[in-house]
Amino acid sequence: MNLHLLAGVAVLLILIAASAYRDALRNEPIGRYRANPGKLPPVDEEQ
Repeated sequence: MNLHLLAGVAVLLILIAASAYRDALRNEPIGRYRANPGKLPPVDEEQ
């Protein structure tokens, strides 16, 4: 029974961590990781 209790607690902790990770991804703006065209250096079109 002690092993079952330990396994249950481990599963509960994994579910809590997954839920927190999903909430953090939902609250984090994805556009922050994309390249901002205003911050890129100008491109030379002459070749």
